[in-house]
Amino acid sequence: MKYFPTLTDEQRDKLAESFILAVKDITGCSRQVISVAFEPVEPELWIKTVYQGEILQRNDLTHTFPDYPATSE
Repeated sequence: MKYFPTLTDEQRDKLAESFILAVKDITGCSRQVISVAFEPVEPELWIKTVYQGEILQRNDLTHTFPDYPATSE
């Protein structure tokens, strides 16, 4: 998961646990085979590196697209 570097350790822990529980519930796999990674991205780099560089460039892998203006300032 990429995010602005504003999440606390506690928030990341809660998100990771939520992801793990959802994956377990939907797939039936054990938590021992699930990993969760977080990568902070500065807001001023988001459009170029994440939106344009990953979401659009790898749109065949993107399941849900964001709903925000995606232009560089």
